[in-house]
Amino acid sequence: MKINCWEYMHCGRELGGDKVKEHGVCPAVTFIAFNKTNGGYNGGRYCWQIAGTFPKSNTRCSYASQLEDCTQCDFYRLVQKEEGSNFEA
Repeated sequence: MKINCWEYMHCGRELGGDKVKEHGVCPAVTFIAFNKTNGGYNGGRYCWQIAGTFPKSNTRCSYASQLEDCTQCDFYRLVQKEEGSNFEA
């Protein structure tokens, strides 16, 4: 598997992470419907499409809340570059 958002961002919101007690587990970690999308675990490489992570929704992603749009995120851009023509936006 390729690197997932919580590994790249070091947000601590993965299962057993150091920020789970404070902020809860990120929905990208447990969203199994997107497992293997863009080569990730659950929603780990498709986090921008999961409710609760996009900044204009009721965001739960501490990084998304700092951005106007998830497409401005360094991780989004990394996945887009790595996946090339297979990128699922």
